[in-house]
Amino acid sequence: MPSDDEPLDPQDYMLLHSRCAICHWPADRRGRWMELHHIVGGPGRKNFAFNFLACCCRCHHAIHNKLPEYGTIPKGAVLSAKEEEDGACHPEKLAGLTRKKNLSYEKQPIPGKFLEDRRKRGGSPWP
Repeated sequence: MPSDDEPLDPQDYMLLHSRCAICHWPADRRGRWMELHHIVGGPGRKNFAFNFLACCCRCHHAIHNKLPEYGTIPKGAVLSAKEEEDGACHPEKLAGLTRKKNLSYEKQPIPGKFLEDRRKRGGSPWP
């Protein structure tokens, strides 16, 4: 993985990831597509690997919205998935993207329904 302090093309980051960081849906499996999530969004965000998370379309939707049978994926769970998938999570660098010292949330467990999908080897296709 490239250095966290150097900008990274989002497509290059996605090429380095073969599954969803949340439910582990394989990138080459039909039924969903992979999307890039910016952990810290908004105007002026920079393209750094520490701000990216590769996730399937269903999990990406659950980060931003509520899925009827699954609920939402909290911001803290995104940090946990980032650490699991990429080996590190840098809350101080993420906070710095918004010129703050700290994030307003901390790491927390990934919701159980999404972990159940992991155990099922990537869950079921998008409804």
